[in-house]
Amino acid sequence: MFEIDVSKLMNKIVKEGYTLIGLEIPEGISDKTSEIVDEIGEKTGCEVIVSSNPCYGACDVDDVGLANLGCESVFHLGHERLLKKTKIPVHHIRVKMTDDPIPLIQKNLNKLNGKIGLLTTAQHIHQINLVKEYLKKKGFDVIIGKPQGRTRFSGHVLGCSFAPARTISEQIDMFAFIGSGIFHPLGVALATKKKIVSFDMETGIIHDIDKLRDRILRQRFAQITRTIDAKTFGILISEKPGQCRRKLALEIRNLLKKKGKKAYLISLREIIPENLYQFRKLDALVSTACPRIAIDDIERYSQPIITPLELKISLGEVSWDDYAFDEIL
Repeated sequence: MFEIDVSKLMNKIVKEGYTLIGLEIPEGISDKTSEIVDEIGEKTGCEVIVSSNPCYGACDVDDVGLANLGCESVFHLGHERLLKKTKIPVHHIRVKMTDDPIPLIQKNLNKLNGKIGLLTTAQHIHQINLVKEYLKKKGFDVIIGKPQGRTRFSGHVLGCSFAPARTISEQIDMFAFIGSGIFHPLGVALATKKKIVSFDMETGIIHDIDKLRDRILRQRFAQITRTIDAKTFGILISEKPGQCRRKLALEIRNLLKKKGKKAYLISLREIIPENLYQFRKLDALVSTACPRIAIDDIERYSQPIITPLELKISLGEVSWDDYAFDEIL
């Protein structure tokens, strides 16, 4: 279950005198959209335009599109602030998961040992100290890494940034992750090479990240191998402000040219195979956008799609032993 502070949203609407706002709601809580819109209308009289574009996180705010429709501001639910500049004001409304994580941890204490690094996502950040105190009572030494770069809270990890994990990885024996899904703990495992136990609050499953990490690494090695003899590359640049790494894309293009390869800069708002059909004859793609694209969507692409570091491995610039997860710092 989750809790949305709708009152904060409506108080802000009234305080600022908004008459037309844009609303962004991530897929996981989108079933509540109509209820929220109805409540805003009834209690504030404000008109609401709901963005139905895909929303992958705080890096993916639809401020430009909603501004072009006349919205005075955007209310973005479920993620913490990331972008410093937006076309119109963006207000972030926190979504809290209310399920108690202690019972699931209690049933699986035997999976933890040694000094524990504790991690979570924005939806569970309010529970991290509760979990820390519980584990300490059970005799565990617990460390929570401080926020850096894109992360805003201690122990808070994003799908593209694992700074609170990396900064304490040498001080701990393993990580414990409280959240849902596998991508965040998988990213931590790839970024730190440490064992991690993932307590999935949505499904109640304890994920075996070690096996998953090994499978993903084999997939990534296979993708890199497929690009070794590639002669033509498409360098993907995201138009989303929170994912745009244009400078990196230019550096990659220059590196490929030095290696005698042809490279083409390609910009997209939504990076999916259908939007790249005209580039289907290129030998390989390099994504400078969200790190999840090259991993999550691997089976959707006929061409190999790799990250910037993976390209350097393919070109012999760095060793496979130096493999690391692609992070946006």
